[in-house]
Amino acid sequence: MKVVIVGNGRIGRAIAGGIRRACPSWTVRMLGRGDDRSAARGGDVVLLCVKPQQVRAALEPLASELKPGSVLIGVAAKTTLADLRALLPAHVGVVRAMPNLPVSELVGMTAFASESDPKDLALAEELFSLLGRTVRVEERLMNAATAMNGCGPAYAYVIVEAWIDAGIKLGFSYETSRTLVAQTLLGAAASVLASEEHPAALKTAVTTPAGCTIEGLLQLEDGRIRSTIVRAVIAGAEA
Repeated sequence: MKVVIVGNGRIGRAIAGGIRRACPSWTVRMLGRGDDRSAARGGDVVLLCVKPQQVRAALEPLASELKPGSVLIGVAAKTTLADLRALLPAHVGVVRAMPNLPVSELVGMTAFASESDPKDLALAEELFSLLGRTVRVEERLMNAATAMNGCGPAYAYVIVEAWIDAGIKLGFSYETSRTLVAQTLLGAAASVLASEEHPAALKTAVTTPAGCTIEGLLQLEDGRIRSTIVRAVIAGAEA
């Protein structure tokens, strides 16, 4: 497969890095600002990884270079399928996607929406499933998906940073604390994905009566961590 990535920002580089790790035999070409857009000719999949205000300037000179049957995947926040379709010839499929930066480590999360041929969406899913997990959502929920998985790593990093600091306060080195925290978080996430139980049930399994876990949980509840996280995600979706 020939993949062309328009935009050399962090998400574009993360996608390129992930594809090169997962499928070294694929051709991956990155186009930055000022590069000859004819390089997109022959691309099976073209990913538009630019800021929303750059979409028109990036796509207009590119549209005539896209071959029939190719798929344009728009990775630009708040840029709708209609926005993309208006700038593209009819022979090009259109998919809207929101991946996150962990695609570079092949553990990313990507949400999709599309109203074109189902095979276009299937092609996009084939690509991003190599870089982590994928879900299909209605387009009206794509801004919410941006807040959930696109912004989500930043929320997790804030929690991880504070958790590491707690370990340092308790006497661990930064390196040891980071390993303790990151692997614990990775394991907790794996448990959620592997189990059909609600996270509340998984939490209860860790919490013994009169133990240390309940003491920590009470501190988190006093800090209103649940409502704070909910409000943060909603604010991101509405921004």
